[in-house]
Amino acid sequence: MNDTTSSPNGPAFDFLRIFAILGIVAGIFLAFFRAWIWSSGEFGGEAFGYALSGVVIAGLISYAIAGREKVRDLNRFGLAFFLVSAFVFALEVSQRHPKQSESPSDLVKEVTGKKAVDPANSSETDRLWRTVLGDVLAIRKSHDAQVAKFSSDRSQIYAAESFSNRVSMQRSIDAVQGTLAADEDFSHQFQAWRDDIKEKVDHSSLSEADKEGFIQGVERTIGGSDILKVRDRIVEAEEKWAAATKDLYTYAMANDQKIKVKGSELLIDDEKVRSDVNRQLKYCRDLRSDMRSLNSQLRQLQDAGMKEVGITRDDLGLEQSQSAPQ
Repeated sequence: MNDTTSSPNGPAFDFLRIFAILGIVAGIFLAFFRAWIWSSGEFGGEAFGYALSGVVIAGLISYAIAGREKVRDLNRFGLAFFLVSAFVFALEVSQRHPKQSESPSDLVKEVTGKKAVDPANSSETDRLWRTVLGDVLAIRKSHDAQVAKFSSDRSQIYAAESFSNRVSMQRSIDAVQGTLAADEDFSHQFQAWRDDIKEKVDHSSLSEADKEGFIQGVERTIGGSDILKVRDRIVEAEEKWAAATKDLYTYAMANDQKIKVKGSELLIDDEKVRSDVNRQLKYCRDLRSDMRSLNSQLRQLQDAGMKEVGITRDDLGLEQSQSAPQ
């Protein structure tokens, strides 16, 4: 007796053909899944064409193996279709690179509102950099807004006009003290920001190596140890300068009856007062010169760090520090 039974209408169904059909279906699925990966999850017309090309290629190869009339075999065709599709899929996955981070200039444009953010195409590193840049820009712009209130009076410090009356002298003192308070507040916020960034990076999904590399990149660009050392020296120098300038104008206010202003000249008839004012004025200007030198060093360090990642002050919409004494 034969193992194969027959029905009145013909031979029994070959169950092996089910596996052939499943192989073809699985191959088509892999082709479309491959296209989905290729399109980074955005399956549109282009991705559909990419998937269809995969189906056609697998079909043509499978036809050459088991579809021609002389060698036609549905089981072999289905197996060949699946294996070819699986091979092409494996190639796609093996050559697929991790999503590349956006360029620094693009990230800056996004933070400053010059370019729309595309969350679907953002890496974890990109999101962290947006946070870094956004936070430091907010701190810096808040600081600049504070010191801008005193820019007019600060620009007249040590000019004869600033000694013209007690109101002008007091406004000079207020400008110096207000600028110092804004700069000290900026330093405190900057340190807190650095600590906050480290905490956010620690809680991110980046690998330990990427976390370390990210922190190093931030420090090279914005807040490294060299930059912090210069900032500390600037604050220290500014405190001395502000104290000396306050002493100068306080002394002038106490002797305002002996001080006259004629045009751009400061006239002091009393020899002792004139000697004291000149001495204090020279000391204040020397301290201001030291501050300018330190501010120049800070700017060079910052520019070098930004250049390393391909951004400029203009990209960030920042000018030279407004609190730098004139």
